[in-house]
Amino acid sequence: MLSEAGVSSTSAGRRDGQRQAPSKSPAPVALPRTSEKDPPPYGAQHRQDALWEGGNEALPPLWRKFQVLDRTHYQDDTLVLASANRPLPGVRLDYPGDLVDPECEWHISPFGRAYFVNHNTRTTSWNKPQPERPAGSLTPERIIEGHSRSIWSLAYLKASCNVMSASGDGSIRQWKRDGEPVGKSWDGGGGGVQSIAAHLDDTTVVTGSADGRLRLWNIKEGSMIGDPWEGHDAAVRCLEWSPDALEIASGSQDGTIRRWNPDTGRQIAPPIKTSHGWVAAVKYSPHGDKFISGGDGAICVWSRDGKLRFKINGHDNSVTSLYWSKDGAHIFSGSFDCTIRKWRAIDGKELVVLRGHTNFVTSLCLTPNERYIVGASNDCSVRIWDLKTNQAVGDPLLQDDRVFAVAMSPDGKCIASAGLDKKIYVWSLEAALERHQGADGGNAKLKGRPAQPRVVRQPIPNTGGSARYGKDFFADPSNHRTSPPANSSLNWRSLCGSLRFSARPTDAPQPSPRESRRWNFSLRPVGKSSRTVEVAPARDDDVSDSCRDMALPLKLMRKRLQLCNAQMMRSTIQREQASPQQGYNPLKYNQSKHKHKSQQAYPKTLRAE
Repeated sequence: MLSEAGVSSTSAGRRDGQRQAPSKSPAPVALPRTSEKDPPPYGAQHRQDALWEGGNEALPPLWRKFQVLDRTHYQDDTLVLASANRPLPGVRLDYPGDLVDPECEWHISPFGRAYFVNHNTRTTSWNKPQPERPAGSLTPERIIEGHSRSIWSLAYLKASCNVMSASGDGSIRQWKRDGEPVGKSWDGGGGGVQSIAAHLDDTTVVTGSADGRLRLWNIKEGSMIGDPWEGHDAAVRCLEWSPDALEIASGSQDGTIRRWNPDTGRQIAPPIKTSHGWVAAVKYSPHGDKFISGGDGAICVWSRDGKLRFKINGHDNSVTSLYWSKDGAHIFSGSFDCTIRKWRAIDGKELVVLRGHTNFVTSLCLTPNERYIVGASNDCSVRIWDLKTNQAVGDPLLQDDRVFAVAMSPDGKCIASAGLDKKIYVWSLEAALERHQGADGGNAKLKGRPAQPRVVRQPIPNTGGSARYGKDFFADPSNHRTSPPANSSLNWRSLCGSLRFSARPTDAPQPSPRESRRWNFSLRPVGKSSRTVEVAPARDDDVSDSCRDMALPLKLMRKRLQLCNAQMMRSTIQREQASPQQGYNPLKYNQSKHKHKSQQAYPKTLRAE
């Protein structure tokens, strides 16, 4: 039987990095057991004894535990997946909704290797389920590979638009837009790098690592400046330069915010102990007079001297990302409750809730013009919202695994996203918006489509005619006409709702070419004059097949309406003749000097004798 090495958390105390193998094994092995060819069969997820070294009393190989708000969590460092349940065979490790496929479950084999159960197919697999990419979905302009572990943070450089990445493999890298690396990777030596922030003039960048230390780097030389800055007792989750670049704020899993002098690497004020546990986000206001922090369900607004101004409550779970509007009037936040929210900065009033993500929102950013906000999520997608309409723009931009970081290029052209699959995805914002506009009615530019010939016809005056006639009559979309206002005095449906027409059979002979004619749309109430409209001859190649015989139904419609009105008039006359004392007699009224207008509107044969 093979043995594996274990990795444990510093909070639980370090065990020996290398363990002796059982007597049956000739030598220790530093990797998880790989002799399991297949995962346990479907239906075998029952509780059983652990067969890794230490058994049920020890963590599986390459697992560690950590504390979050006085609760113990367990993380598989191979998959970078965490669970609140202790990893044991037969115990479900995920909560419903954690995986992209709701019919899958996360379990661990007796030898300590994670596997997944699919209840749809009744199968098991070593591979974590991935999102299905619909046919025709937008693909990234480029996928950049180079890191060996998850990418936790991204930062764009303003001048070059190069993107910098911080990874769990302990390295920092710089990439051009085309994916070419700039120089060699930087190794800080402090474990996984979880946060990164670039100076406004692109000369230096600061990083935060899992060992709780900050490191300042010279971007041009790719070397660390001075010694690491010490102070935090746990991993540094977030970093932010002040607008005047005179200080750096850092937030940590130890629940504190610390502010540093970038020239000396020393703290300029006592640490701020927050009330929201882990500090997952910290952001200075555009004017630099205050800053905000996010953690367990709350946003704290602090003055520059570190005093709490007020707290914003509203999220149902931890706040993971924060952003200011350029004028400092609004705050945007992303949360584990799967929402992005907009707040009024002066008093913390909630203004907008943006929904769409189906899992934790991990990061967000604004476009330079602040028209759109971009969110990244554990649902393996990046989504865009229009802040004018507060609606999602287009389909989600899908990745192969969870997304931990998203950043917008300074020129507003590209979105960079990265996460658990160790890759950086570069998306074109313009392509995403064009795809959305095209899906919403063809407002985007139609690239690659041949120009459609435009048929010029005489304009048809708006005489109260059909809205449908003006919009959908012609087959060529370039000749669609604007519909009349919604409150038009004439409505085809209300006038002709009882009329039914059948289309010409497809095998019927084609009509002869039509000549110019004068049509009178006399569908207004009796007593109102109607203008005669000149209609140009319609050509068969310009008129859709379904509307070629519109002239005949219109003629029948007109006659039918005339007959209906005549019948109504005849009924009225008969009633008046039967009881003349109850109302006026139209026959007597017609003999007066003011003739009734119905005499002029209908044939003589329809009048009462």
